[in-house]
Amino acid sequence: MDKSELQDILKEAITKGADETGWANLAKIGASLRKKGVKYGRLSRMLKDHPDIIEYKVDDSINPPVAYARVIEKE
Repeated sequence: MDKSELQDILKEAITKGADETGWANLAKIGASLRKKGVKYGRLSRMLKDHPDIIEYKVDDSINPPVAYARVIEKE
């Protein structure tokens, strides 16, 4: 799978799991990727490898912390 194809799949998984603000919980993203047969080690690391299209954050105000990602909209 080339980088462009992977990025398309990532964007689709994030969009599918996103709430009204555009942020998707990594658990939802991971479930969507597994259904598509995408193999990865650490999902957070894979998402951070695409900072040009994906924004990543961790909500430390809750325990355990929850990670989220969203697609960066090009203007």
